[in-house]
Amino acid sequence: MSKIAIVKNGKSDYTIVVAKEAIPSERYAAEELQLYLERISGAKLPIVSDDDKVKEHEIILGDSVHLRKLNLGIDFSELKDEGFIIRTYKNYLIIAGGKPRGTLYGVYALLEEKLGVRWLTPEVEQVPKRSTIEIQELNETQLPAFEYREVFWTEMLRDANFAARHRLNGNHYNLTEKHGGKAVSFYPFVHSMDLLIPRELFKDHPEYFPMINGKRVDGYVQRCLSNPEVVKLAIERVKQWIKEHPEATIIDVSQNDTGYWCQCPNCKALDETEGSPSASIIKFVNTIAEAIEKEYPNIRIETLAYQYSRKPPKTLKPHRNVIIRLCSIECCFAHPLASCPSEENSHFREDIVAWQPVAPLLYVWDYTTNFAHYLQPFPNFNVLQENVKFFAKHGVKGLFEQGNYSPGGNGEMAPLRAYVLAKLLWNPETNVEQHIKDFTNGYYGKAAEPIYSYLKLLHSQVKEENVHAHIFDPPTAPYLNDELLEKAEKLFDEAEKLAESEEIRLRVQVARLPIWYVKLATNRVAGEARRELLKKFISVAKKAGITNISEGKKLEDWEREIST
Repeated sequence: MSKIAIVKNGKSDYTIVVAKEAIPSERYAAEELQLYLERISGAKLPIVSDDDKVKEHEIILGDSVHLRKLNLGIDFSELKDEGFIIRTYKNYLIIAGGKPRGTLYGVYALLEEKLGVRWLTPEVEQVPKRSTIEIQELNETQLPAFEYREVFWTEMLRDANFAARHRLNGNHYNLTEKHGGKAVSFYPFVHSMDLLIPRELFKDHPEYFPMINGKRVDGYVQRCLSNPEVVKLAIERVKQWIKEHPEATIIDVSQNDTGYWCQCPNCKALDETEGSPSASIIKFVNTIAEAIEKEYPNIRIETLAYQYSRKPPKTLKPHRNVIIRLCSIECCFAHPLASCPSEENSHFREDIVAWQPVAPLLYVWDYTTNFAHYLQPFPNFNVLQENVKFFAKHGVKGLFEQGNYSPGGNGEMAPLRAYVLAKLLWNPETNVEQHIKDFTNGYYGKAAEPIYSYLKLLHSQVKEENVHAHIFDPPTAPYLNDELLEKAEKLFDEAEKLAESEEIRLRVQVARLPIWYVKLATNRVAGEARRELLKKFISVAKKAGITNISEGKKLEDWEREIST
């Protein structure tokens, strides 16, 4: 197999070529490639446009005059928005992808998968040093498994460059033109009933609101979706949102985060006939979608299949421009969704199988942390890959992985989980075990081995089928037993001793916080030992910038509670 030497002994004959009319993300791809090749080898390759004369040694980025002269027959239509090819040809290296993000993603794939660059967190990256950069003969094509990929963890949310390097394209990243923008832009995000039909209308129009036990009710409730005036107001409001938010590609029309759905005769009759309360939602959303599609053909309407509405109707199908976002909130996350024998997972399997043939635009909202206890061990690493593969198998087009999104982040194993999820959303078949080892070695240095052993120890607690894990489990969950805590403490003692710097020691201590959290929350220590442990816990948490102990509770509030 032949090689091409991009850099040899710190020197290079290569130039980076982009089209004169290159879009911002392609120019940024050239800058990123130039930056990292220099950081690896010390050689700074010039960036030129394709109106320069063709040279013998070039890295060609994106479609250009130079690429077309090579006559390689690349079909850019097959690459869509984000796919790319990486190919060697004679002395040329070609990285070319679909617009607007494909070429940039191809550059990141080369740097990471071929040259060994690792972006572990926004602050921590590994760039190998070598004076010669040789590229093996290549001819590969990559396309993402999902059109929409969002890892909703603080570690991904706070830096758009970092998210782009992991080929994430979701709504909440501050992605700009240089990153190729976002794949989707929502307005509002979810649970939009209060914005769609405001609560203040109840005083004059109680009939807009749900009938429950024979009476119209207000508050944080759903709406009467069979009321023609509600439908009319909703269509008007959606059209208003589209005009006010021209960046939006998806308008959310979805239930509030509660039950309290309408039981009036019309809503109830439809739901009972169709066998699910989702029926009144789908009919309502379809009417809105049909009303806007001619004027706004590029806008899609999204709604949730969530809790009471998760089961699809018997005969009603989502309109062609309607996205169904199915939510896995009730499930066990210790065992794969595809095979876990729990009742919750069995029902979820039934629902996704039922939605797949009728909802060609199927997204999933998945859950990857304990929302009641961000700093509690959550043994779900062993199922992340199986679950993402399960979603891909069942036709899911977009995947939102919700985690600890609090301002300070640093939930239980948060940096590692965000890293692994990003890899899976691009390629569900990726080598997760290798990514975990890459991350632990890079992030924890000499302390990596006991950290890795701790992860294995934690997950061994839920291997038996009768030990399930849910996203609101208390610290008294059976997998958080005394034996686990004792063994974990010894492993973290070892890790702290091995840490080669104060910075890495702090990372180890942050990884240890979940063990201390369980001890404090379950009163496994008392007296002076408890006071000392709490003092250490708070000190490490504050050094790490942790703001929230759970989705609804700040660190300082928990500290006050547990100190009394």
